[in-house]
Amino acid sequence: MIPPKRRIAILVPWFLLILWSGTCGPTGCSPHGGPPEKITIGTNLNAMIGLIFITKTQGYDKDHNLEIILKGYQTGLESVRELKAGRLDLASCAEFALVEEIFAGGADLRCLATISSGEVDELIARRDQGVNRPGDLKGKAIGVPRKTSAEFFLGRFLTFNHISLGEVRVVDVNPFDLADTLAAGKVDAVLIWEPITHDIKKKLGNNTVAWPAQEGQQVYRLLLSREEVVKTKAAALEKLMRALAQAAEFAREQPAAARAIVSQWLKVPVTDLQAPKKYDLFLEQVLLLAMEDQARWMIENKLTDQTRVPNYLEYIDAEVLLKVTPQAVRIIIPKNKM
Repeated sequence: MIPPKRRIAILVPWFLLILWSGTCGPTGCSPHGGPPEKITIGTNLNAMIGLIFITKTQGYDKDHNLEIILKGYQTGLESVRELKAGRLDLASCAEFALVEEIFAGGADLRCLATISSGEVDELIARRDQGVNRPGDLKGKAIGVPRKTSAEFFLGRFLTFNHISLGEVRVVDVNPFDLADTLAAGKVDAVLIWEPITHDIKKKLGNNTVAWPAQEGQQVYRLLLSREEVVKTKAAALEKLMRALAQAAEFAREQPAAARAIVSQWLKVPVTDLQAPKKYDLFLEQVLLLAMEDQARWMIENKLTDQTRVPNYLEYIDAEVLLKVTPQAVRIIIPKNKM
């Protein structure tokens, strides 16, 4: 029979092991234990949100006792509107959607970080409609999802090719309907982002002609939240930023593996994947300049009833990112906003 004192000595290590296994997983210990905190992100699924794909695939969210729940939408703009309605914790979108929604009264929206930047939009046209060069688009019907970055980049593309918006017929088409709309001849061309561009080219085959559509201007993929969420879920947002920072490091150190993860999520071959120029977690001054440019374009083209460009710095909340990776904040923030 084992003496009582020795029984205690034997049982204590096993008790500690059970306690450890309840608060730790295969990727490390939870700082708080208990079930992971859930955070819901709404977004349209494309290569620009690669850091989120990497975070979930590599389990970086679980490293921080966090569970990311992704909700898919056709456009980033839809996810921003769901965020405004209180049905999401965060929304991921291009900066144009934030410009659009601030004009529409999104006073409590806050940009927490940029997670990628690049050129992923293409203008795709049908050769059998007589479109072989950009100048042939004059007088044609072009499908885009209105009030998205695609409409802005269509305006830029036409301007750079000496065509005004009034010289084409812009048709509002949902992103998921663009391939069928173009194939049916209801429009002569479309402008959209990947992976929808991949599906369109696959559907139309040799009848397509395509051009990069952004004319050298980067699109920035943002993480937005609401002022209330930033206050009530500060700890969860910090965990998320730390997980995304791990994903950004992975993308820098293993770019081929990062592309493979994004390819698997989007079901697009790696060789066809149009990944953004940069996967990283950052805030840069050039983002504000891009938003101001887009706001002026909207005003000039009567796409808003507003007449003044807002101060977009008021919609930047860099506090969480500064805690996690201060060197990533390369934006001039007045001291009274720090």
